[in-house]
Amino acid sequence: MYKPSVEQIKKAFVKKGYPLRKGNYELNIIGIRNDNATPNSFDDTICVLFKDEYGEDVLLCFPATTDPGTYWLEHPMNVDGCAIMQEGHYTDVYKIGIHKDYKALQQIGKIHYVRDNNKNNVLDFDAPKKITDVIATNIHHADGAGKSVGVDKWSAGCQVIQKGWNEFIELCDKARLITERNLFDYTLLNIKDVKYA
Repeated sequence: MYKPSVEQIKKAFVKKGYPLRKGNYELNIIGIRNDNATPNSFDDTICVLFKDEYGEDVLLCFPATTDPGTYWLEHPMNVDGCAIMQEGHYTDVYKIGIHKDYKALQQIGKIHYVRDNNKNNVLDFDAPKKITDVIATNIHHADGAGKSVGVDKWSAGCQVIQKGWNEFIELCDKARLITERNLFDYTLLNIKDVKYA
């Protein structure tokens, strides 16, 4: 898992022209995609950057995947292929809701995707079929104990946290109470955007 600094995140947002929320407990939820087309590993990072009650920057990082697992690439749910989220900034696209039978961040706003339809075990980030839609690519955990090693069936396009889920979702709950907003942005960056910002 790559752990960026606060300054790297801020510089990446400036370079990309993305807005950064700056109020206390206004969460910036950020996926950092590893530059690796081989799926099935929790080799990405989901970060949360926010200001605490003292106005100080806090950055938390969790091992995650921003890509679908091998199973769904080879056996897509949709006839057009498996969804792979495109990098970008998405405003107010998640809320605290339900994934399966537990509390998670539920997609409510449109996000850009490609449809990888060659049914192999390589992530085709530049697949020609592109869509913008709400397709339930939620932010959720893998197994609840944080012991999953491979992505496998945990993601068919969702953003999935491997370890640290309780800390993540409790922070989202706290942010909702403090800000009185049940809406969350999501920004998906490539690791190169952050390392070389």
